[in-house]
Amino acid sequence: MSRQDRILTLLEAAHDRLDRGDLAGAQAKHDLAARIDPKHPDVMCLGAQLTALEGDLEQAYELAQAVIAAHPEHVHGHLVAADIALGLEPEDAITHARAAADLVDDEGDLVAAILLLADALCLCERPAEARDALAELASSAIDDPGLLLDIANAHLTAEDPTTGELWARRLLADDESYAADAWHLIGACREAKGDKGGMVTAWREVLARDRAEEWEPSVAIEDFERIAAAALGELPEEVQAKLTNVPILIDDLPSDHLVEDGIDPRLLGVFEGTPMPEESAVGGAPTVTSIHLFRKNLERAGGGDPE
Repeated sequence: MSRQDRILTLLEAAHDRLDRGDLAGAQAKHDLAARIDPKHPDVMCLGAQLTALEGDLEQAYELAQAVIAAHPEHVHGHLVAADIALGLEPEDAITHARAAADLVDDEGDLVAAILLLADALCLCERPAEARDALAELASSAIDDPGLLLDIANAHLTAEDPTTGELWARRLLADDESYAADAWHLIGACREAKGDKGGMVTAWREVLARDRAEEWEPSVAIEDFERIAAAALGELPEEVQAKLTNVPILIDDLPSDHLVEDGIDPRLLGVFEGTPMPEESAVGGAPTVTSIHLFRKNLERAGGGDPE
């Protein structure tokens, strides 16, 4: 195996571990690749990404800028820099995303650049420009389910829920495994348009599919209850005082009546009671009668990681 092939094999293994949530394993593979060629642009990019995942965005951004300085026409360097800059300075993310879009020779990289650009523009409160950027994808022959969802969500974020729904609906005919996610996004688009009836119709579809999905809990119910109680114990004292003796009810998913009332079927939990202003004209205070946590949704949000 050549030196280059060895690096590519290690990088592929690192990204495979990242996809499985194994940050330590990805770091180990990256370190092996860096021993072979620390200046390889993809090795440098991965180093920046791993640093960002560890929470040090400033250092990660410096590493991404080093990639660009050493390899100014390396598309992934600009993509990584844009992605990291979203959490630091969105204006810089716009610059990097546009640079990447100018350099791309691959549709996948173009889609990534446009999505990053749209995200950054929305963070800078420039949704009209984000919509203009996303319009470049209108004629793209994209069939990857994950990308279709990302594009649909980007349109929703850019205040164009009608186009967002059109992109999400493309999944319904082709891939049943993504249908629940597509219907959830369709419901969010309809909510943004003020179409409560359409939203509830979409979210009924989500609830039905989420119920039918095979699922093995990764956290025992006793541990789940303990974690929930500990989380409530971290709330401010004034909030805890209002929740004294309030029962925590744990269900797998929201009930039909909650969804009919307009509750998101993938909500993590909900306080039920009689909300009132702190100083109501008729007296009294907010009353919470129960806390509902939705175990399946919480585990999904956590990626199935018991921690």
